[in-house]
Amino acid sequence: MSPDLTRALHDAVDTGPDDSPFDVLTLTGRIRRRRTVRAGVRGGVAVGAVGAVAFGAVYVGGRDPLSVLPAASADAEPGTCGSDIGLLPTAAPGRVGLLPPSTDGAWYMDEDAPVPPQGTDLGALVGRTMGPTLVRELSPGARDAAVADLVRGAQEALAEAEARRASRLAAPGAASLTAGQLDALDRGVDVARRQLESAQTSDPISGVGDELDSHILITRDGTVVASDADPSPDPRYSWISSLDRSTAMSMTSTELSTCATDADPGGVPLPAGEYSVYVSYTEDGERAAAGPWSLTLLEMPPAPTGLPEGFPVDDIPLIGGRLVSVTPTGGSSGEGWVVQIAVDGDDAAMEAARLLRDDLPTTSALSLPRGISLDVAGWEVGVAASTSEDGEPTVVYSILPG
Repeated sequence: MSPDLTRALHDAVDTGPDDSPFDVLTLTGRIRRRRTVRAGVRGGVAVGAVGAVAFGAVYVGGRDPLSVLPAASADAEPGTCGSDIGLLPTAAPGRVGLLPPSTDGAWYMDEDAPVPPQGTDLGALVGRTMGPTLVRELSPGARDAAVADLVRGAQEALAEAEARRASRLAAPGAASLTAGQLDALDRGVDVARRQLESAQTSDPISGVGDELDSHILITRDGTVVASDADPSPDPRYSWISSLDRSTAMSMTSTELSTCATDADPGGVPLPAGEYSVYVSYTEDGERAAAGPWSLTLLEMPPAPTGLPEGFPVDDIPLIGGRLVSVTPTGGSSGEGWVVQIAVDGDDAAMEAARLLRDDLPTTSALSLPRGISLDVAGWEVGVAASTSEDGEPTVVYSILPG
């Protein structure tokens, strides 16, 4: 960590990459469900702070935390809650895959962006929201239809540019157009022509939709314990092809909570442990399952102790973990702090931000920002991932009066 913690954090917050290949997708339909899960996480932190072993009200006394998971049911339909994942036919490799959220954005820019192989580790999460990138082979029919739509739009844009130039040149007073105005008209036509050429040959295509009706299934010991039938809620903004147009990919966002059965409404955050993730999809009228991809869920540590007097603990809920340092920092409006907390989890910084705000959008899994700045209860709070001097993964907060 830089000696100047404040500057380092602001650098991380203010200069993160802005070249994500996807549009930011606000999952408004899931905010209510996310708040339910988030409340459970906060409850787990609060209980942990007084010495109880807890995560989101899952741990009760000596109760086995895994007892909240749906039980295996021989009567469950394939792919439903409590079913044996083995009841679904195994998908052919290379059709559908998952990329870990930590995947470098350069993968998307490769000329050859194949479907990720099965067996990849999706990481270790301290939060209970999973966001891998779903990648699928793009069928010739879907690709041809999407390219035709892209070309049609580029042709219309070219026709409009040519008509605009012709209209200006035919209008009274055209002789008085300056050289700069004529160049601008010509450039507009030239740009439109190049865009048409790119549409016909090389531009990534978007809005192709999920022709496979992909579902996310999460299992424990072969039993489906969580699922998401709509991991990419708005394909108009999230699906985009690779440069060679052979695959399409989408952001996903899945709440890691128990699925519902006839006997249990579910919705409980999954307890810590090892899980397997599958993608179930439809092809030729039948559903099949691709996978598994491994996933580790970590326990949320107790809330940090040792914060200075006057710290706004009620306004700014911090992620659980070991307090590494608290550095007072002065802002133009008064007192503030830089707080560093040691906590494991590939998603620790994003989870710290989610604990502050329930309405955060989901950003591209291929190009996560290095930091984020939020307005929270009258405070300007920056959150970024970092490491301690001992090499521990940490979350750093910059907290200043708003």
